[in-house]
Amino acid sequence: MATVTPREKYLDLPDGRTMAYDHSGNTSSTTIVIFFHGMFSIGDAIRPPPIFLERDVHYITPTLPGWGKSSPGPADTSYYEGLAKDITALLEHFHPGCLAAAEHPEVDSTYKIYISGGSFGTVPAQMLFNAPKHVFPLSRHIVACLLLGPISPFKYHKDYAKGMTWGNYILAGPVSRKIPFRLVQRLSSIVIAHKLKNVENAEKFLRELVFNHIGEGEKLLFDTWKTQRGLNEGDLERRMASNMVESVRTQWDGFMGTTDVLHGDWGFKVEEMSNKPVMIVYAKDDRTAPPSWAEWLVEKYPNARPKLLEGGHISGLWSIDSTWEEVMKLG
Repeated sequence: MATVTPREKYLDLPDGRTMAYDHSGNTSSTTIVIFFHGMFSIGDAIRPPPIFLERDVHYITPTLPGWGKSSPGPADTSYYEGLAKDITALLEHFHPGCLAAAEHPEVDSTYKIYISGGSFGTVPAQMLFNAPKHVFPLSRHIVACLLLGPISPFKYHKDYAKGMTWGNYILAGPVSRKIPFRLVQRLSSIVIAHKLKNVENAEKFLRELVFNHIGEGEKLLFDTWKTQRGLNEGDLERRMASNMVESVRTQWDGFMGTTDVLHGDWGFKVEEMSNKPVMIVYAKDDRTAPPSWAEWLVEKYPNARPKLLEGGHISGLWSIDSTWEEVMKLG
């Protein structure tokens, strides 16, 4: 049976909950990158882009509430407010001076925070990127954002459902909002749980869902990227499969609440979207996060930098190293 050694660490949060996370790089650095994972994953910082080493970056990958071993969000707090408090606690744990610097704008600060996320992770990334200072005091330090295969806020993007596959339409679209008791999610979890009961099953599921559909052009880019990163055949797939298994090994709270988060309040209005630079990377043939979502974001963000790729949902991975080089130049 395939095994992958977990790298998770745990932080006791002020409200008694726990946040799981991974990190790499220099914990004394004032350049910080936060990356939020997508659905059925956990925080994993095992392979930082080379530019992070060159820039002496502290790379932090939290596990989102209700996934893996991170506690579900507090019941009496909105998702975006709970997220902001959790990330503030995590950053204060490693960088005690960053909050004090944020609260005293008259003092010059050398801190730079890059917020990023992939797929569902672009939702919490946008929550923090657009958060007002009273919600996320560390917003002063944010210099840029990277969104990979992004999701638009359904609350404001009225035509969000037009590009959805039937499966996503039922799971996260209008239908999921009309059926009570999270019945769609509960039934889906039964099916998915069988596919994620071990790494072997998860890897098979991942290949059927993603890797078997990669075109020849994408495969060449994938092979080149693997060679550059020193990866053997199957290394990436097994790591991703292991993270999928770990994401729901002990709980399904994150999955059950996904639709509520997608359709809920992200903590900002369209006219309040940040004017700091945001790179929006999306793929022409993405069926999970349709291009229309990214195009809506490009239109709404005052300082959007679109990057359209050939391929499907994870095509941004093959060019992630050069993409991060571009993002690091923005702030």
